[in-house]
Parts: sequence; C-alpha cells; structure tokens
Amino acid sequence: MSKLFYLSEIIKFAIEKEQESFNLYEKMATQVTDSELQKIFQRLAQEEVKHKDFYTTMLSTVKIEQSPGVKENDEYQSYVEALITDSRTVPTITATDFKNTNKVLDYAIAREKDSILFYSGLKNFVAATAHGSIDTIIREEERHAAILMKVKANFK
Repeated sequence: MSKLFYLSEIIKFAIEKEQESFNLYEKMATQVTDSELQKIFQRLAQEEVKHKDFYTTMLSTVKIEQSPGVKENDEYQSYVEALITDSRTVPTITATDFKNTNKVLDYAIAREKDSILFYSGLKNFVAATAHGSIDTIIREEERHAAILMKVKANFK
C-alpha cells in the first residue's frame, strides 16, 4: 500500500523550502556587485520570511493528517519521494558565478520554476479540498519567478 502525502506534509516542506530560499537570497544579496540586484535579492529574502510565516500559519489551520481521497499510484509515489529528496539538496552556486549577473538570475529563476513544478505535481497527490491551499503556494512562487524574469530582461 502506498503512503499518500498529506497537505500538512506539503506545507512543512514549503516552510523548509522558504527558509532555504531566504538563505540563498541573503547570500546572493551579499555576493553580487550590482547594487540594484542586491536590493532585489534583499527584497526577495524578506518576502521569503513572509512566505514562511504564511505557510506556518496555514499549517496551524490544517489537520496533521487528512484523508487524501486520491487514487494510489506507486510509480507517482516513487517520483514524488525522489523529488522531495532531490529538492532537499540545494545545488551550489560558486563565488565565480556571482560575477555573472545572468548566471545568478538564471539560477534563481530555475529554483523558483522548480518549486512551481514541484507544487503543481503534488497538487495531483492531495485531496481536491486541498487544491486551493496548494494554488496559493504556487502563485507565490510564480510571482517570484516573474520578478526575477523581469529583472533579467532589464539586465540584458
């Protein structure tokens, strides 16, 4: 029998990812040399704190375990477990990379897109009643990706 993911597990993972993103944006803000980019990364870092607080509040409003009411799928379960394991390993960006604005922005955009894909995939793995909460998480990540893509377009 397959173990299904519960909304509480997804929200706990979101809290973990927001902390990682905060740490990343804080580091990026101190490593890049462009002052405008530093301000953007500082702003994104502060937004990650707000997101983490949002998810922490959301977690307090859901039951620890809900009955997902979704069809079990062992292959999808294996895929999701691998995604979580891989997502918990934050790829590194080297000191040299911080000298290349496009590379830094590409890295940050890729992390946001990965989050969007992860949550979109997991949305199929929880009960329909949880979709609204997952959609909220996805919209927050989409907004960050949009900010970063706009910045990148202006830096070319």
